[in-house]
Amino acid sequence: MPLEGGRLRVKTTPKGEKIRLHFTDGGRVNEAKSLASGKVHTPGDFARDRKRKGSRLKAAMLGGSSHTSQVMR
Repeated sequence: MPLEGGRLRVKTTPKGEKIRLHFTDGGRVNEAKSLASGKVHTPGDFARDRKRKGSRLKAAMLGGSSHTSQVMR
């Protein structure tokens, strides 16, 4: 079930898979659903991804031991 408010758009990935995206009024994608398999990436998943990606970048900039920091050296 799509979230209330915002806009829905269907996009095709480079592999040809159709994905339904839900955009907030601010323009941020907060839900994605594969129309072929039915898998949903929820707002909570997007929040975890943002938090995780930020910590990798932080570790890389500080010279931590994450995979990203090792690749950037």
